[in-house]
Amino acid sequence: MICGHYFITPHAVKQFKARIAKWLTYEQALAEIIKELRGVKKIHPTMNGKAYYVRTDGKWRFRAVISNKIGKDLESSGKPVVVTILRSGRSRKKKTV
Repeated sequence: MICGHYFITPHAVKQFKARIAKWLTYEQALAEIIKELRGVKKIHPTMNGKAYYVRTDGKWRFRAVISNKIGKDLESSGKPVVVTILRSGRSRKKKTV
């Protein structure tokens, strides 16, 4: 069983596959999202203030949009919910100084 600190919606996994890694299976994409989210350090509010986002900085670079207010069942689980995945908006290669 795969587990992590977030509940990841099926939509978020599909967006990760479509936008970042088309060749991965659903299960592989879910596992990669969970691995990347373990290293997240900062959580930022979105522009409208209705959700939050985090940037990953590992093998896969993406932004995960996170909400605490989706459905009664998910709120009772106590885990933040990853609602979608966006490209990072930064270059893929890390710059070294």
